[in-house]
Amino acid sequence: MQFSIARMSCGGCVKSITAAIASIDANAKVEADTATKLVTVETSASREDILSALDAAGYPAT
Repeated sequence: MQFSIARMSCGGCVKSITAAIASIDANAKVEADTATKLVTVETSASREDILSALDAAGYPAT
């Protein structure tokens, strides 16, 4: 799954985003690119669950 996160701008953001995703799937693989503001996630969680976790962490995604 790929998500666009407009507010992701630094390594701290990436850590917060990764932690939010890990809170619902500890085995998720997360790759983030601050230049393109894209996050790619390999997870067994649903897209809706990931979007909710990101929103709750303050990083709304599309």
